[in-house]
Amino acid sequence: MKASPATIGLGVTMTIGYGTLYYSFSVLAPEIAREFGWGQSFVFGVFSFGLLAGAIAAPVLGRLVDRYGARLILCLGSIAATVSLVMFAVMQNAWQFAAITLFAEFVALAVQYDAGFAALAQTHGRQARAHITLVTLIAGFASTIFWPLLQWLLTWMTWRDVYLVLAAMNLMIALPIHLALPRARIREAGIENTPEPAVDVPLDGDRRRRMVLMATAFAAGGFVMSAVGATLLVLMRDLGYATAIATLAGSLIGPSQVTARLVEYARRNLFAPPLTAVIAALAMALGMVLLAGALWAPLAGFAIAFAIFYGAGQGLTSIVRGVLPLHYFGTAGYGRTMGSLASARIIASAIAPVSVIWLNEALGPPAALGALIAVSGVAVVATLVLTRR
Repeated sequence: MKASPATIGLGVTMTIGYGTLYYSFSVLAPEIAREFGWGQSFVFGVFSFGLLAGAIAAPVLGRLVDRYGARLILCLGSIAATVSLVMFAVMQNAWQFAAITLFAEFVALAVQYDAGFAALAQTHGRQARAHITLVTLIAGFASTIFWPLLQWLLTWMTWRDVYLVLAAMNLMIALPIHLALPRARIREAGIENTPEPAVDVPLDGDRRRRMVLMATAFAAGGFVMSAVGATLLVLMRDLGYATAIATLAGSLIGPSQVTARLVEYARRNLFAPPLTAVIAALAMALGMVLLAGALWAPLAGFAIAFAIFYGAGQGLTSIVRGVLPLHYFGTAGYGRTMGSLASARIIASAIAPVSVIWLNEALGPPAALGALIAVSGVAVVATLVLTRR
């Protein structure tokens, strides 16, 4: 597949969407809390509620994507993201911070994978798989780019100025790219056409079963990824790992994600989407089991093996989120389908960090790891049942 400028452009805008509205929080929130004298628990508690706002927004966004096209939603999302980031730069109290955070996370999905994948599905139909993989390859570097960039910006400007820079990225880079995306959408038959009106198609028994299984698998995977992303260093420390080993394991997850996505992109003709989904779920579960090996002995080999398998599974899971609904349900109502699936996943992701930290503090690392293994097992079982045919 020859990479189209639109696909590469979406990869850039997805990087900006995640970097400015998601990864920026872990760097800038402590600076905000320090200036206002707020506790970290308050700041990150507000962020968790913001993620839940995204769960409410997802189904609404999906219907709007189907009715008006993903291009318009992406453009409006870039404008809304710009407004929210500017409001962060001028806020003055806790109530404003809470309201702006809820608004920012409510509109975040309009500039992240769900809307981006919908744009590719509307443009390329069932052939969108390679384009989705390429977008995740590019956007997979969002944390690699934005965490160091934000830290560097904070060395010579205030956090308020940094938010203005992030707002400018959405307005001056992402918005023009979204405006340049193709308008045409294709019908299920593969004929390019103007946007067709959205139609609410009743769920038959088989479609409903697949939706439930897919939502379960995505929610379980989202729970594990959210918990690991937020609590990995704490869990590894309590398992007895030195800080250097824990940091090494964390740093290997990113390259493992990218490697898995490269392999999927290069060999996508050899793996049907259901098989890719099974491999992703199994790799994540195996990674969690390997990390639990530290309960026997905190060996560096367990940590490195965990990072490799878990990172590969996480990298493929991002692709599966876009291609599996397309494989089973097609392009008709794709936005609505993605919105429904995203809602369950976001709710699970929002409650994951606090749940795992509570288990770790109350019952110890074995309980926290046991919960993560159990939930990753749910993802495996749901995926196997979904794809068994």
